[in-house]
Amino acid sequence: MLVKEIMEATKGRLLSGNLDDDIIGFTQDTRKIKKGDMYIPLIGEKNDGHDYIEQAFINGASSIITSKEVQYPHKNVILVEDTLKAMSDMAHYLRKNRNVKVVGITGSVGKTSTKDMIYSVVSTKYKTLKTLGNYNNHIGLPLTILRYCDEEVMILEMGMNHLGEIDHLTKIAEPDIAAITNVGTAHIGELGSRENILKAKMEIVHGLKNHGTLVINDDNDMLHTVEADDYSLIRVGKNSQCDLKAYHIDLQLEESYFDLCYHEQTYHIHVPVSGEHFVYNALIAIGVGLSLGIDIELCIQGVENFELTKNRMDIIELKNNIKVIDGTYNANLDSMKSSIDVLSQYQNRKIAILADMLELGEYEKTLHEEVGSYIVEKNIDELLCVGQASQYIVKKAQELGLLQAYHFEDNQELIQYLKEFIDENDVLLVKGSNGMHLKDVVEYLKERL
Repeated sequence: MLVKEIMEATKGRLLSGNLDDDIIGFTQDTRKIKKGDMYIPLIGEKNDGHDYIEQAFINGASSIITSKEVQYPHKNVILVEDTLKAMSDMAHYLRKNRNVKVVGITGSVGKTSTKDMIYSVVSTKYKTLKTLGNYNNHIGLPLTILRYCDEEVMILEMGMNHLGEIDHLTKIAEPDIAAITNVGTAHIGELGSRENILKAKMEIVHGLKNHGTLVINDDNDMLHTVEADDYSLIRVGKNSQCDLKAYHIDLQLEESYFDLCYHEQTYHIHVPVSGEHFVYNALIAIGVGLSLGIDIELCIQGVENFELTKNRMDIIELKNNIKVIDGTYNANLDSMKSSIDVLSQYQNRKIAILADMLELGEYEKTLHEEVGSYIVEKNIDELLCVGQASQYIVKKAQELGLLQAYHFEDNQELIQYLKEFIDENDVLLVKGSNGMHLKDVVEYLKERL
């Protein structure tokens, strides 16, 4: 991005520098600066990035935007009113002034795995850029767009906690195609109802290009109510109304198979991970691929070759044939149930190690109790829980007859129990919200076993 383009995008004032310099790297983190990058000093609750401008230049930055007048006569220095807004303005300018298609993804659960699968499909035909890790908020999305070089398609994940957040992101990204994986209970404590969660997710169409396409999981009760307005709608799922319909679903221990009905033709699909939720991800990815003009056989090949982002249901093989299903990145009711589904397929002793689902507000007790009921329904052998809210999981499971259900005060108490508890051939699901730090339990298991 040329300095003069940044000036136009941000309405900034050049304090020093060369208008024709081309900036190819952008970061708000001085530790990640590469030679020639632009440093973007953001102001947070505890830190002001402007305090690190000198360090940014020492580390190799050639340029900065700044909301404070500073003097670096041999560098590109652009004065703006607000560096965070300026970063969004730069990303929006880049998106509008480059020949690139944009796919936006949101949903209560499965955003990252669906993004990975869409990337695998789209990469069969196009040079593709995708969101890395969880860079899906008001900082991460603009930084992802600013990574653009010469890609033909950008795949952008959009997360939210409140109404209005996806509206902001989608108006920066202006997607040609949008996808919503589902509407569940994540952040229901903040939003108050699933109806409000649907409203928040549907904000993604506010920035959708004219005559764009929305791909939805039509088996989700909330998304089933969606009707197309001034955009095309692709419904995927198992019900008869779907444009892409899955049937003959075969969920095996570490992979899945299903048949796909599309335009009255049948296609056989192999997904290299287990779980019905990945079948829906595959359907959405194929729907996006078809919308980009990718042949369906290439879409199917992309699904078969996709690789999941780490910590999204990694299956870790330990000694003595012990398996750990690592779902420690995050948790809500839908992802808990999906993970328990995977665990339930194993024949050996099945152990669920669960922690609190956060941000549920007044729904905390009800939704944790629902997990407890599901544990019993799926015939899980042992339940080990940690965290205050997870007591509801244990109590409900015990009420329904699961005697091997235990609660621990903290991760260390849980780890002490595991030292004597784990046996050969056990299969352990470790799942909880990221803030519960269950990754420490996974690391212990990996080190010991």
